[in-house]
Amino acid sequence: MSQLKIIHNGHTINVNANNLKTTLNDWKIYDNDVIVLVADMPTTSSVQPQFSSAVITDLVKSIRVPQDSMRRDKNLKDSELAELRTLFDGLRNSAERRNRLRNVVPNLIAAVDQNNFDMFKMKYIAERQSAFARERAMLDPTSAEGQRLIAEQIQRENIDFSHQFAMEHMPEAYIPVSMLYIKMKINGVEVKAFVDSGAQVSILSDSVAQRCNLMRLVDQRFQATVHGVGGAQQLLGKIHACQVQIEEQFFSCNFDVLANRDIDVLLGLDILKRHRCVIDLQINCLRFGESAVTHFLPDSEVPQRNLERFGTTNATTANVEVDSAKLASLMALGFEEAAARAMLIQCGNDVEAAAANLLAKKSPL
Repeated sequence: MSQLKIIHNGHTINVNANNLKTTLNDWKIYDNDVIVLVADMPTTSSVQPQFSSAVITDLVKSIRVPQDSMRRDKNLKDSELAELRTLFDGLRNSAERRNRLRNVVPNLIAAVDQNNFDMFKMKYIAERQSAFARERAMLDPTSAEGQRLIAEQIQRENIDFSHQFAMEHMPEAYIPVSMLYIKMKINGVEVKAFVDSGAQVSILSDSVAQRCNLMRLVDQRFQATVHGVGGAQQLLGKIHACQVQIEEQFFSCNFDVLANRDIDVLLGLDILKRHRCVIDLQINCLRFGESAVTHFLPDSEVPQRNLERFGTTNATTANVEVDSAKLASLMALGFEEAAARAMLIQCGNDVEAAAANLLAKKSPL
């Protein structure tokens, strides 16, 4: 087990079973004093103290606001400055700790990144005064500000509870779901088709139409400019009928041909309804009509293409700019830059969700 230590005014207090009932006053810890709580893990080699988010939070909040005083001195005691300098030096010497705490106290970590202790001290005082102000307001639950802060705290606790519940009971919700692809043949040429019941029409890219020798069947009277989530696209025309093979069965299908598409073939709702297709996720297959059944491709065979232009991903991810600090924090955990960057884009820069997804991929359930 780890042993807790309290560092105060340069003195270390070991917390054990014999002094658990000792009060802070007995240890000569008074209002507005700064303390650092350190958990020492048993090891054969010496290690530097670990500054966790809890340590930073405790440091920022410092001592709770006493009810008999509503004023706090903005100046720091010499002992507080010494503790603050110790914390500053510890963070400055550990990029891993800075990255781990960057989302907890970004202003303090920014000052450490600039190696500016005066800014660090100023940000700490501002954070502490803000914490004192919040606690003063919450001491009066009848005030409008106090009620607002209490409501925010309850909301945060409810969100944290639901997040923990979801992580425990349905962790698969944080694992990216692969899109549905099947293998089929068009005019005798094997292709991988993206099954999208949310698309109104079925689409061929011009490159696939050429590969399948179908450009000669494109009716250019249907040329147009179409607009979707991915922006304006050039419709080259329509193929009114071509032969599609699913397993051993043959079907007649029509496609719109678009230029410069990222997905070769898209089976939309028009074909799915015409041939009474059933997407059976229980056995992971597509039932095509009454006779043909084909299984969806496993993740390893799904084309790694950008699906944003088809509107198959959340539109909010299209313009996501990766947060460099969050990218660095994921890389500090051992993930490769490309994978971490892609996951941050997919998760909208939510570093916790990105880390959970990357860990799930690394160690599948």
